[in-house]
Amino acid sequence: MIDIGLSIFGGRCENLKTLFVSDLDGTLLTLQERVSSYSLEHLNALIDKGLHFTYATARSLNSAAKACWGLRQILPVILYNGAVVMEPWSRKMLYNNHFNRGQLSYLKELFARHDVWPLVYSFKGETERVSWVAEKETAGVRRYLERRKGDPRLHPVKVREELVGDDIFYFNCIGRKEDLDSLHEEVENSLDMKCIYEQETYQTDYWCEIMPRSTSKGAAAKQLKVLLGAERLVAFGDGINDYDLFREADECYAVQNADEKLKGMATGVIGYSEEDGVVKFLMENLNRYL
Repeated sequence: MIDIGLSIFGGRCENLKTLFVSDLDGTLLTLQERVSSYSLEHLNALIDKGLHFTYATARSLNSAAKACWGLRQILPVILYNGAVVMEPWSRKMLYNNHFNRGQLSYLKELFARHDVWPLVYSFKGETERVSWVAEKETAGVRRYLERRKGDPRLHPVKVREELVGDDIFYFNCIGRKEDLDSLHEEVENSLDMKCIYEQETYQTDYWCEIMPRSTSKGAAAKQLKVLLGAERLVAFGDGINDYDLFREADECYAVQNADEKLKGMATGVIGYSEEDGVVKFLMENLNRYL
């Protein structure tokens, strides 16, 4: 549970009726992995007028900030599918739902047995690390690292035993579906861990993202709603990792390009991500939430 007050607000926001939380990839972002100039202009104008808007993403803060460059970010953001909640302006971590020792021991054995070499996400105090065993990268992991050259989080190691951290909260295994199916099945059959398993939005690789079962965008958004004192949570999304977010929301809207099951869960279906569906919905409907 988030139990640390916000440094900019000192806790609850006065007169906050509705908190809007949007997924990024496939929802707010275009295929170019950015917020369109149209959405950026109009969303910032709405935020300046009092719209309480933030995002919930599988991305890290560095990656999300790059994709959302220019966006007014005055609320905490939800990262790594809900594993971390952070203030983007101060990088102060409000919440980190990390693995316990038993879970880590089980996963270490599982990765070795399936010959999978994950990216390992951890915090040492306020310092974030992304570790991996050098020379064991899949093509997908190499592409991931190539796009993040110079990122201070990157921490290559020589052997699997060095993949340790003070607070490991997330594993990401990127590769071919046939190489990850059995790993995914075993994690899903465990009692206290879960896996978000889907094809990468912009590639053919699959991502097998492993976290404690209590981690979800929905759980993080619910706590943020309480912390800020919002009366209503409205969510936007497109994929499998938005299911829990939609379950926790008072209203939820799927973009036209969304997963069919998510559309079935939604309060309504809005325009395509490539056509600024989220922002156009907000512009047309904001008055009814004030």
